[in-house]
Amino acid sequence: MEDEYLELFPSPGHLTYLLDATLLRPEATESDYLAFLRESADGRFRAVFVPPCYLPMARLELQGSGVALGAPIGFPLGYVSTDDKKAEAVFALQQGATELDMVINISALKSGRWDRVREDIAAVVGMARRYDAGKGEGHVVVKVILETCYLTRAEMQRGALLSMEAGADFVKTSTGFGERGATAEDVAFLREVVGPGFGVKASGGIRTLRGVAEMVRAGANRIGTSAAYTILQEYLHIFPWK
Repeated sequence: MEDEYLELFPSPGHLTYLLDATLLRPEATESDYLAFLRESADGRFRAVFVPPCYLPMARLELQGSGVALGAPIGFPLGYVSTDDKKAEAVFALQQGATELDMVINISALKSGRWDRVREDIAAVVGMARRYDAGKGEGHVVVKVILETCYLTRAEMQRGALLSMEAGADFVKTSTGFGERGATAEDVAFLREVVGPGFGVKASGGIRTLRGVAEMVRAGANRIGTSAAYTILQEYLHIFPWK
């Protein structure tokens, strides 16, 4: 197993570049978020996701760390209006977010309202692209959370294809607040649907290095986890880099 880890992650940077460190628990205190942000800056993860109310603090704490600031949109249920999602995206972008993880309108998807789902995603993507053009500072990444625990295979496929049509960059398995989180089977299926050139983020219930490796083998190229620092420490314990 250790050889497999080293093959997947030849250095700590290969691991941390995949990890989106996340703290979105409603009962977490301000001091919890502050400690999490400082820990994440030290870990130099790919991105950090916090609730919108903590984006200003996160921007200050992550300054100069190289860690991207991310925000959840329409989280965690996805059924707020498209205008609400656009407003959340605007606020997040104004606070320095460069990654937006939006929850799909699950009810619309399960109702077969394809146009409504596509337009909902495209509205957030459109805000991100206008911000890209206006700021000229790089590409805002938009990930679409499908919440796969509620979907059939056909609905997962349709949601992934609609996300691609709407101009998003990733599909993502879960919020972590649903009935279950990511599974290797769901990740492999999504990878098959979107092909090799599109992003697949596994999230929900991934708390160990073994879990990360399983999702990467299944086809994920980004991992969302509330245990990013613990996973990094596990890796460093196995491979004590100097």
